[in-house]
Amino acid sequence: MRILVLRGNPRKDGYTQRITDLVVSGACEAGAQVDDVDLMHKHITPCIGCYHCWTVEPGKCMFHDDGEELLEKFIDADIILCSTPLYCYSMSAALKTFLERTLPLTLHGFESTPRSHMRNVVRYPERWGDKRLGYISAGAFKDMGNFKGLRNSFRLLADGFSMTMCCELIRPESYLLQFELAKPKIVKTVETALKCAGVELATEGRVSESTQEKVSLPLSIDMPHFRKYSTIYWEYAVAMGKEAFDLAKVQRAVVGDTRILMSEMARSIDPVASAKLRAVLQFDFPDKDLHYRFSVDRGTCTMEETTSDACDLRVTVDTTVWAQVFTRQINVRDALMQKKILLEGDKTLFTRLDRYFPPPVG
Repeated sequence: MRILVLRGNPRKDGYTQRITDLVVSGACEAGAQVDDVDLMHKHITPCIGCYHCWTVEPGKCMFHDDGEELLEKFIDADIILCSTPLYCYSMSAALKTFLERTLPLTLHGFESTPRSHMRNVVRYPERWGDKRLGYISAGAFKDMGNFKGLRNSFRLLADGFSMTMCCELIRPESYLLQFELAKPKIVKTVETALKCAGVELATEGRVSESTQEKVSLPLSIDMPHFRKYSTIYWEYAVAMGKEAFDLAKVQRAVVGDTRILMSEMARSIDPVASAKLRAVLQFDFPDKDLHYRFSVDRGTCTMEETTSDACDLRVTVDTTVWAQVFTRQINVRDALMQKKILLEGDKTLFTRLDRYFPPPVG
């Protein structure tokens, strides 16, 4: 299987680049012949609609640049796999510029498409074969409806060129991928699905619906959680200023945020281990003036951002220490001995926290 990957990703440390790398890795390991093209490093003059390729030199663009070679690769590939972040509800300028330069692959004359739209006649039908089109895109929005314009663009392109849509790999909530510390299972599922998508493209020429659904799995349970995590992310990014251009730095700052860790901890309650437990757990973080009240009632947990003297266990600890405990960077016993963690009330509840709230694992 010959796969032409067209990357229109301006940021090389961005999320679209990251998820595309996983797909390409899977395809290569499965034996596909992958031609991985970075459009940002190509000189491609925008199409000016002069129709030189229809009249003066049929099939040839008047601009002699990197677009010429890419058009040949476009024709020869079995699968065209486009990679683009979601920009202004559509694709990036780099990818759009190249796709507009595919006009020489058509000729004058109109005909109906398989979906009953109108299109120009495809040039070189003898070289076209069973060509397939797919795309990969990451965007910050949670609602899949925000990708509607992008999806329609690719579906119309496929229809116009008589190509079969072989995959639509959409990753909403893209910036939440960095929260693997709090969500390692689901992030791992998404990453595994992306690599599996590459394998399926290489071996079957298409990505299954189940794999595409796994790629798009929600990372936040609802809109309030999504907005909360977004607010936390941008707090760090804005405070970092120009340093925020380095996404890795932002990620390192965000992943251990106590507000996220506590929210995910409350959600991770084990209904079996806590089936007989009725207790109020109070967590206080004086360094950031954060307070979380966990009300456990026989298998369920409700979290409130408040404090109260009426609790069965009070845990007082700084946010940095708690993040280190959460990530197993420091030993809990040592932290207790050094009084980095202070306990009041039923201390046996603290010793059973791992049972009641199983820590996230990869």
